[in-house]
Amino acid sequence: MNDLTAADFTEFFSDIHGHPPFPWQSRLTAEVLETGEWPEVIDLPTGSGKTAVLDTAIFSLAARPDVSPRRVVFVIDRRIVVDQVHKRAQCIQKRIQDGNTPMLALIRERLSTLSDGDGDLIGVAALRGGIPIDDNWTHRPDMPSCIVSTVDQFGSKLLFRGYGVSPGMRPIHAGLAGNDCLVILDEVHLSVPFSQTLSGIASLPSGKLARRFQVVEMSATPSNPQATRFTLNAADTAESEELRRRVRARKTAKLVPVGSPSKPPHEVIPREVLRIAKKELSDRVQSVGVIVNRVRTARETHRALSDAGYSAHLITGRMRPLDRVAKLDALVGVVEPDPDQRTDMEHLTFVVSTQAIEVGADFSFDALITECAAIDSLKQRFGRLDRRGVLSAVPENDEEDFSPLFALEDAGFSDVSPSAPSPADPSAATNTAAQSWILGPKSVVASKKPDPIYGESVKATWNELEIRSFDGALDVGPLSLQDFPEDAYAPRNDAPLLLKTHIDAWAQTNPEPIVQPSVECFLHGLEQPSNSDVSIVWRWDRSSEVLRLVPPRQAEFLQIPIQAAKSWLSGEPEAPVADINLTQVDISANGAADSLKSSGWVRWDGFQDGPKRIRVSEIKPGDIIIVSPQKGGLSGETWNPGSKQEVSDLGDAAQLAYGKRATLRLHSKLFANKRSDSSPTPTEESKADTSPGDGDRNGAGDPPTPAEENEADTSPRERIKEWLDGQAELPEWATEVLKRLDLAKCELHHVGINEEDPKAGYYVLAEKKVDAGALDGSDLSGSLTGTGVKLGSHLEGVGDRAKRFAASLGLSEETQEDLRLAGRLHDLGKVDTRFQALLVGGDPVALALQDEPLAKSKPGTPKNRPPEDLKYPKGMRHEIASVAMIESNEDVLAEAHDRDLVLHLVGTHHGHGRPLPPVVEDLNPQPLSYELDGIRMQTSSDVL
Repeated sequence: MNDLTAADFTEFFSDIHGHPPFPWQSRLTAEVLETGEWPEVIDLPTGSGKTAVLDTAIFSLAARPDVSPRRVVFVIDRRIVVDQVHKRAQCIQKRIQDGNTPMLALIRERLSTLSDGDGDLIGVAALRGGIPIDDNWTHRPDMPSCIVSTVDQFGSKLLFRGYGVSPGMRPIHAGLAGNDCLVILDEVHLSVPFSQTLSGIASLPSGKLARRFQVVEMSATPSNPQATRFTLNAADTAESEELRRRVRARKTAKLVPVGSPSKPPHEVIPREVLRIAKKELSDRVQSVGVIVNRVRTARETHRALSDAGYSAHLITGRMRPLDRVAKLDALVGVVEPDPDQRTDMEHLTFVVSTQAIEVGADFSFDALITECAAIDSLKQRFGRLDRRGVLSAVPENDEEDFSPLFALEDAGFSDVSPSAPSPADPSAATNTAAQSWILGPKSVVASKKPDPIYGESVKATWNELEIRSFDGALDVGPLSLQDFPEDAYAPRNDAPLLLKTHIDAWAQTNPEPIVQPSVECFLHGLEQPSNSDVSIVWRWDRSSEVLRLVPPRQAEFLQIPIQAAKSWLSGEPEAPVADINLTQVDISANGAADSLKSSGWVRWDGFQDGPKRIRVSEIKPGDIIIVSPQKGGLSGETWNPGSKQEVSDLGDAAQLAYGKRATLRLHSKLFANKRSDSSPTPTEESKADTSPGDGDRNGAGDPPTPAEENEADTSPRERIKEWLDGQAELPEWATEVLKRLDLAKCELHHVGINEEDPKAGYYVLAEKKVDAGALDGSDLSGSLTGTGVKLGSHLEGVGDRAKRFAASLGLSEETQEDLRLAGRLHDLGKVDTRFQALLVGGDPVALALQDEPLAKSKPGTPKNRPPEDLKYPKGMRHEIASVAMIESNEDVLAEAHDRDLVLHLVGTHHGHGRPLPPVVEDLNPQPLSYELDGIRMQTSSDVL
């Protein structure tokens, strides 16, 4: 097999992206390949292509799998950036999979040797709600994976408390996140506490296995100033005209105090933005970015611009992924960094946003209006202004000397600052400097109270900007805004000291300890109030029956801070919401209206427990709250707790985005207002929000219902087809679903039927596929797959697969054999006659005719209720019985190299028994017996 060297990276990068890498990207790759280690810190200016670290990571894995971690995790605390980086990862994945160049063929060949060949060469996942979702990384420990995540999602998984993860799956997520991983933490100044926690995790002993766990910080202000740092050098810009133009782009800003001390930002900023739009924008400006600090300010500014007749878009991190993707698609022609590549720019266009786009997002505007923020945030925002330096390019004959910045070989920009501000007009050097305005609401910059978002840093930044400005203007180019006082930077919280006792408590996942440390302060700091996110989902039918058929998916989640959710559900005033965690917030009133359980909303507790009515005070970080569309909560597809507009139900569209199983609910409210996009317009509220309703709302009648079957002359499928054929127009998501569904063969479910309201029932169409998301560790969900599998062949298959995984991961021969043995023993407890009855649908005749025990259910088994003596005891675990059978004959583990490891893997393979196995008294004990390799194991099911 041909060797890959650093010299091949340019060809690889060009084959992926269609252009060569920047010099620094090749230099970093060469360094990683030579040393087998990544630098602790990567310090690069905005706009220099930092997300190319993903390309280096994948190339390095193909070239040096002996030292390169199997999983690459890019962590950034910005939701939109997660989506954009996820798209880059998907691009790399697709080009490697499908590319026909010699280099990509070689990369495919190298990567194919790293896993057992079943599935993608590279898995891609977004742990925030990226579209589509690919969760194969949790099922395939040997598969190279590129994962993009927020701090909350990856951090909670790493600490055994994955938000939205069932207790049974938590140790799997933690094990994969904390081993064989390269964690790239972008913009560390946004996530100092988590950086500290990662440092503590990296220092933990690895035991017998080589962990290969490394953390790389990408920031000009790393958590450890003494860390080894990778920066730009003089040769990087000398060799690349494109990079040189970006870092020398000319940009100026005007300081504008606005409003009065008593007027909040959401009242004064929209008026000032309108004034600038009408009186100060240059004629050459086509696109204007407006970045503010709060979601409410963004909403009000967007509304003011729209009401004034301007073309305006609103984009925040507080949107559902499906809505956000539609918005971003509409913005492609507006925010393209190269003006020559822009489309749909006949009119002046505004993009109003929050912190969601201030880092990482490849947006570029001709002009920028920003609310004053901490200086580190302002630097990032100015990175969205003329991002490629096209509008403000320094003329070729410009003789301005930038050599002081590169006085020392390999000196980075963050190490050498420009000279002190000159008392000269910063725009005088060129007439092409990009325009920007910094708005300082007096209620913030002149207030005695700390800002809820940035604390005291906004006032400190504003004061320093005033000192540095000349006649209200100052230089805000890539090399400016250096050496600000420490209090001008966003408040930086510290995480608690990570102790072994913390890890020991978190490792107890099922059952959890009664008293345990919260993971939130290890993600966001000791002084951080409870602002971790919860997810809101809007559904017309919140019944257990339908939610199991069409479960909540990340593509339809709106993630908001837990306190904002509590205020909204309690009917209290709007809590401040940004796209970063709040530093100061009054939460004393939250939960005041908490005396009654939920009304019109439920918490989704997973497939096993279903939806549950709870009190507001019982909401926890990571919860999924399902609410009625009539409750409102969105306007312009972004978070607005004051809005009462009916919200679209995206349940089926989210299943399609998830990609595992298409569904179509024929609930009349989903078709009450037909549009070509995924967001129906608001409709009038009705009294019943969980029934299909009556009346001809769409001109072609409501969908057929089960209540009509007795009087109908045709079958339900025929009536459904006739109704669908009669629809002149369907929502785009429904059209896409119907392309996937075979109406003649798909499952047809009757749901919502009850004696009190027979008309409340409706049909749900679903593909005949097992949804892996439903396999949450319970005996039934993991065994009733509809596929008949004999126990003997299942045990052999799992054992062989476990050994292949271990071999692919480079584990020792002894460990490989122990994993194979555990796989061959893990489901022995299923020989229980009562468990076998479950697998044949409770049919005593089918049970009597079995010639060999089953591991998985047969297709089409009847759903009879088994006789009382064939009922499997509630709460009993077959894996615990498996351990009892193994221990019944000491010869079973005679060849084990680590007996405790084998027993542990068998007893905990569904996530129970960590640390204590469930204790269930068996009132009707059964004899358990099985022979493996001539060794007979037999015991009683009463293992107490």
